[in-house]
Amino acid sequence: MVPGFALLLAATLSACGGGGGGSSSGGSSSGGSPTPSPSPPLSAGAACDTAPGRVLQVGPGRTYAVPSAAAAVAQAGDVIKIDGGDYRGDVASWTVNNLTICGMGSRARLFANGNNARGKGLWVVSGANITIDNIEFRDTTVPDQNGAGIRAEHTGDLRITNSGFYDNENGILANAGSATITIENSEFARNGRGDGYTHNIYVNQIDRLTVNSSYFHEAKVGHNLKSRARESIIQNSYFMDGASGTSSYLADFPNGGRVYLRGNLFHKGPNAQNNNAIAYGLEGMSNPATTLELVHNTVTFTRSGGAYLSVASGASSVTVTANLFAGTGNQSLITGGFASGNVAQSNNVNSVASNIPGATNISAPNFWPNSTLQTLIGLSGVPDATYTRDAPAPYASRAISGSRKAGALQAAP
Repeated sequence: MVPGFALLLAATLSACGGGGGGSSSGGSSSGGSPTPSPSPPLSAGAACDTAPGRVLQVGPGRTYAVPSAAAAVAQAGDVIKIDGGDYRGDVASWTVNNLTICGMGSRARLFANGNNARGKGLWVVSGANITIDNIEFRDTTVPDQNGAGIRAEHTGDLRITNSGFYDNENGILANAGSATITIENSEFARNGRGDGYTHNIYVNQIDRLTVNSSYFHEAKVGHNLKSRARESIIQNSYFMDGASGTSSYLADFPNGGRVYLRGNLFHKGPNAQNNNAIAYGLEGMSNPATTLELVHNTVTFTRSGGAYLSVASGASSVTVTANLFAGTGNQSLITGGFASGNVAQSNNVNSVASNIPGATNISAPNFWPNSTLQTLIGLSGVPDATYTRDAPAPYASRAISGSRKAGALQAAP
């Protein structure tokens, strides 16, 4: 039995090392021909089709040739429709409230090409209640080396849906403040300078971060997700290193907060910079709540050593229910100062990564266990009756039926 676990079942076959997988969709402009990963679903700008307000059309031959031209004249409540295609070197600041901004048809792909808005990012968003749909942000750098595809300085909610962030210093970098961020069906890939201070997404102390059905992978030395939010609710999403990714933590919540992880799929790879997967409170418990809960997640390691959780001693509770952990045989459940005996555990299963052979594949991740492990993950009851949909692939959602199993997936993809 792995140290620190009070698990329902344990598989005892030997573990394997890393597996296949490449890089993310669209490829990096910095060289190479990476294998595409599953891309966020095309929405064709659905958010703009239903939003009320004055419509500004953007694209070649339109009233506004580039997004920045529309940003300069936008008024509160406007709907910005950007024709699908590539926009290179155009950067923008969005300063008014209640905007809906969409790529129409195929995705609007924004390349920084060495430019930036206000020394901060490809887009700087400082209005309140902004929706961004069907847009890609690529290759952002700034002089202070902390640039972002989106620098979020907003109030109210910033909603990102069906969008992608690739090869920026940060995918999204959000200021602290009275605000929320909602991310749905979006991809964050290969963001970070490789300095450990830049990440796929970095959210400072806002009210709430909500992530659903999204895909975070191959952050460059930084974290795949870093959130200082007072509340972080992360569901049905993928966090992966793959065979060559070098991220530090798959998810980091450095100031605690109410953190709820359900239905997610995690892979810690052999080249990861840190040997622990999920971190909590390691920079001080400055948030009012200090609770960490994991329900029906699958966490796999093909890196030797480390722990599935690294939790500081100041956490008020750690609850681990119906998760599937699969490593190389020498992982502990928890490190970091929080006593393993104080973890509330039920219906978890511990196995080895060789029993989930598809979990390393960035281009087509498959976290369904092999036949050996399938016989061990069945549960006698329903630990969480509200867990009604799982994620058989990135961005996918399906209804759950039948008896429950430990881990995120409740049936073969």
